[in-house]
Amino acid sequence: MRRRNFLKNGAILMVGMATTPLIYPFPNKGLFIGKEERVTSPLKNNLQVLVLDGLPRKRGQIHGEALRSKIKEAINRWKEFFPKFKHMNQDEYISKFLEETNFLPAIKKWTPDLLEEVKGIGEGAGVDFKTIYAYQLMDEEWLFRRKTALEAADQEGCNCSSLGVFKQASIPVMVAQNMDIPNYADGFQVLLHIKHPNSSLEILAFTYTGLIILNGMNSRPVGVCCNTLSQLNYSLDGLPVAFVLRGILQQLNHEEAIKFIHQIKHASGQNYIIGGKEKVSDYECSANKVSRFVPYDGANRVYHTNHPFVNDDRSIYREIQKKLSQEKKTQESSNSEIRFRSLETRLRDPEKTITVETVKSVLSSHDHPKYPVCRHKIPEGGAMTLGSMIMVLSSSPEMILAPGPPCLTEYMRYKFSSDS
Repeated sequence: MRRRNFLKNGAILMVGMATTPLIYPFPNKGLFIGKEERVTSPLKNNLQVLVLDGLPRKRGQIHGEALRSKIKEAINRWKEFFPKFKHMNQDEYISKFLEETNFLPAIKKWTPDLLEEVKGIGEGAGVDFKTIYAYQLMDEEWLFRRKTALEAADQEGCNCSSLGVFKQASIPVMVAQNMDIPNYADGFQVLLHIKHPNSSLEILAFTYTGLIILNGMNSRPVGVCCNTLSQLNYSLDGLPVAFVLRGILQQLNHEEAIKFIHQIKHASGQNYIIGGKEKVSDYECSANKVSRFVPYDGANRVYHTNHPFVNDDRSIYREIQKKLSQEKKTQESSNSEIRFRSLETRLRDPEKTITVETVKSVLSSHDHPKYPVCRHKIPEGGAMTLGSMIMVLSSSPEMILAPGPPCLTEYMRYKFSSDS
């Protein structure tokens, strides 16, 4: 096993090969910050890093075996997040979800290696395939929940804020995001370093235990961030978000990544910000359409939250809207719109140079007291910033990552082993 060190903020962790899984402690759990509380120094970044090397099934088995107890604990917390239906327990709900959707053919067509990896995770962790497979379908389960029980469903998971900046003089392309999801995943954060056999391609995927990805970057470099767009039409037989993300990162350059998202059928409405060596592109994707979003003419940066601007493939959502109260209609849009205005205020000026420190400031911001970009964990549950990441897509790409709300958690830098 190669030498590994915990590094202070601003240092670089070279993520390399290991003969046994590389394991660090998990982040702090149970942190609750009140509205008026402040911290004087960031929490230590104890992010877990796990190297996955070999064929897909083997990579999954390494993941499952190394994190077995944590995966089982995370799955139990995930199940507790399910809606409470009469005459239906958690496993019955999973069965109903899988019986009424048909994502496997798309996965087998576009990302068959990832299906093998998921099977391996289940085998390594001692979790049945049906459960570990459903566990990968985060966005798709949210949409199914809304379809199954409209009044019981909420969209508390839809709070992500993302941005991308074109190359600026000596400053490389950057894509960045606060990944805000339900706080059942807190304490399970992990960075996967994925190495492909017979290839120089490497991937850094931020996620939580047992899940193949939340977002990430590869060594080519290509980076991707994403935002749920639940207003867009979904498909019960498209390619799920986690598999789209990993599929993007298996492409060799920005152009191939853009081609990939146009070729596939999307299972869930999602915005993808994809960066390469020179530029960044932003696409709102639905079951029937892929639409490019540009915030203003000639923009050299992009930013997005959780409502669509250019994709009008929304017939399912329009029908749902007819059944919602006026109060709920207003609430569903205000959070995303307020966060978007915060990003726009801080990033729109094309003359302003955007540095890594600028991006950290944006992602750590609390411009609105109720709907900030940086979201804390609260006792009542709901969504929180599980991780904040800045992907610097230079000739020696790096991920700058804080596994928690960035105003409270230190950022650390991670690079590929090929750059060491």
